[in-house]
Amino acid sequence: MNVFRTLLLASAAMVVAAPAFAQKSADTLRIGINNTLSSLSQYHSSQDEASTFYKRIYQSLIAYNEYEKKFVPLLATSWTRVSPTVLEFELRQDTQFHNGNKFDADDVVATWNYLLDPNVPLRFKNRYNWVKSVEKLGPYKVRLTAKAPNAIDMGLITYRFTVQDAETMAGLQDQADYGRLTPYGTGQYKVTQLDKNKGLIVERYENFKGDPKVSRAPIKRIHGVFQPDRQTQIAQLLTGGLDLIGNVNPDQANELAMNPQIEVTKTLSGDVIYFALDASGQSGNKALTDPRVRRAIFMAINREAIVKNIVPGGETVKTLDVPCFESTIGCAYTKKAPAYDPEGAKKLLAEAGYPNGIDLAFDIYAPIKDIAIAMSGDLMKAGIRTAVQPVTMEIYRKKQGDMRLQAWGQFFPLGSHPDAASIFTLLIEGKRGEYFNNDPIVLKAVRDALVETDIAKREAIYQVAFDRMTDMSYVLPISALPGVYVHTKDVKVLNSQLSTSNQYIEDFAFK
Repeated sequence: MNVFRTLLLASAAMVVAAPAFAQKSADTLRIGINNTLSSLSQYHSSQDEASTFYKRIYQSLIAYNEYEKKFVPLLATSWTRVSPTVLEFELRQDTQFHNGNKFDADDVVATWNYLLDPNVPLRFKNRYNWVKSVEKLGPYKVRLTAKAPNAIDMGLITYRFTVQDAETMAGLQDQADYGRLTPYGTGQYKVTQLDKNKGLIVERYENFKGDPKVSRAPIKRIHGVFQPDRQTQIAQLLTGGLDLIGNVNPDQANELAMNPQIEVTKTLSGDVIYFALDASGQSGNKALTDPRVRRAIFMAINREAIVKNIVPGGETVKTLDVPCFESTIGCAYTKKAPAYDPEGAKKLLAEAGYPNGIDLAFDIYAPIKDIAIAMSGDLMKAGIRTAVQPVTMEIYRKKQGDMRLQAWGQFFPLGSHPDAASIFTLLIEGKRGEYFNNDPIVLKAVRDALVETDIAKREAIYQVAFDRMTDMSYVLPISALPGVYVHTKDVKVLNSQLSTSNQYIEDFAFK
């Protein structure tokens, strides 16, 4: 009997009587988190777990309803596109920060000025430095002027910009400490504890002003409990120390679902799993420079079986032909990813001059290593011998920058900005484009799309780019990476009010 099953059986009896399940009566949800959250800043924290919280602690000017594909008000009540480079926003007049300071135009201007300051180091400065200036036109009106026409300006404001309190920022010796020392927002939840050892606690903000159709807070108090070890998280769930954990693998989720006090909820996710190849040969594998070889590799992968049997919650998703979703702005294509055909893959390899197959180094982001192992088995059947190497994000980024990746598997959070521009930014921006020979057809399409604000015209432009990526076998999308939540039977996971593919703290409730 394995250790996990022993733990499951030993804990089952304890769970029934565990007094900690009375947390529902205290209106408190305890979530297991993998990372210490020492800062809640959209600008200085890169942890995905932090975003689950801070996206409902702070607010942007606007939001995007992914179901209806339209922008909706948050801190701005309305907006006007004055010209291709100028946007004006009318602001709410009834809103306060969690510390009681009143929200107004000064806060918007101060936050943008901080982001635009050349002395402020930001990992993703290009999310903000497209802006030339932000001006106060009145107590509750601002004007944003871009350096050049930017077709995704509204999306960048929606997903990359949140407003901080100008008075509090001015009082900090280092304004980068805002999310650590003074995480004051205007959202429906406020921070009451932020401690790397004790965890994060947020509570419903009773003075919140906003549209309930896009903002809710069904649970009064949410406690993010730092438990980096998955077995410890499971033990805490089974013995009443936690109410919910996420990103559980299929085998563990299925075993936990056998406990009558536990339920499993599988949701759609904005994360896209993809597989890519070094078409330039700079990593040292000359065979990959031949598009027939790359296509043969893609044909050898049984994506349907992998999604069904290996991807956590795979029964809720389907394979993708391009790395985007129906809800993605600009997701248009006519070419489909190659179908599974191992015999055809062998013939194509032989035609390319490799009748005995090829060797392939395969780096995979460690959290999805099981997917790479399954892919490796498929590839072997076609004579493609892979050496799978699970890597941390730090190692992956280092090898990527050094042009040492031959084949790699990764996932990216498309749901954090559902626009085709974010896909191509991730795949071809800077040195990354060298893996695909800085394909001029793709690069031109991406440049043209970034200055085209008409959605229909942008889709036609992006279709060229997506079809070219498919024709050249640069990237093979696998599927979405679903969210798998395991929780007590008193908890339910709701669909997001705005996102088709993500859950945030407002999307958990008690039955």
